[in-house]
Amino acid sequence: MPSSKEKPFDSSMKRITPFVKNVAGLKGLKVVTSIGDGATDEQIEGKTNFKMAEIRALLNQLHEHGIVEYNREKNLQTGWFTYTWRVNADRAFKNFITMKKREHAGLRERLSAEENTIFYSCTKNCRKMAFDVAMEMQFRCPKCSNRMNAMDNRKELETVRKQLDDTETVLMKLGETPPEQYA
Repeated sequence: MPSSKEKPFDSSMKRITPFVKNVAGLKGLKVVTSIGDGATDEQIEGKTNFKMAEIRALLNQLHEHGIVEYNREKNLQTGWFTYTWRVNADRAFKNFITMKKREHAGLRERLSAEENTIFYSCTKNCRKMAFDVAMEMQFRCPKCSNRMNAMDNRKELETVRKQLDDTETVLMKLGETPPEQYA
């Protein structure tokens, strides 16, 4: 819950900041915070001192991920359109959760593959392949023709488990239960 001194926009921004950074980096975060309750491209330019082309590219990226939305109005005298941008924190937060759940599912699949497959690689580490594929290649690398040997994937397993734990921690902090916990 936001404190009595904290504005609702500030509270919403805290929830979506990691997603904004992931999608558009620190410049995207600066653009989003400059929007406030609504701003045109020109107003954002004045607050951020970024070039208009960069602002529009960031806004399009943010819009593509559901973080910002716009209202378009046509000036009847000039025929030009004015876009007023707003942050849709609720939709952005839902999209962030969806992205993290997909990431979690992908990591679970990768962990399962790493745990249940014997991988082979040549001495130059050109390519990693499963036992059955390596056998079809007669344990010769298709790129350099060197002999392929079984890989020790303990470090890879450790890395995937760490990433999975990190993703679960983020989901739990967001009040979400990670989908289908792994054993």
